[in-house]
Amino acid sequence: MKRNGVFDLGAENDISQQRASFNTLCQNLGQASPDEISAILAEREVVKPEPGLRPEVIKRLQKRIAEKSVS
Repeated sequence: MKRNGVFDLGAENDISQQRASFNTLCQNLGQASPDEISAILAEREVVKPEPGLRPEVIKRLQKRIAEKSVS
């Protein structure tokens, strides 16, 4: 919540509880296999890039993604 131009992140206890809940969730979800990741990424919706994104940046990102998916 934002008050007087400052974000109130909540009490330290709340933050600790959120962190613990997130860590528990990550442990319960486990880790996806490379095949599962590829299948999920293949199902993504293709959308137009944001107007401010330059074509060379898009190509660089696509290249990095392709390189990571090969390894």
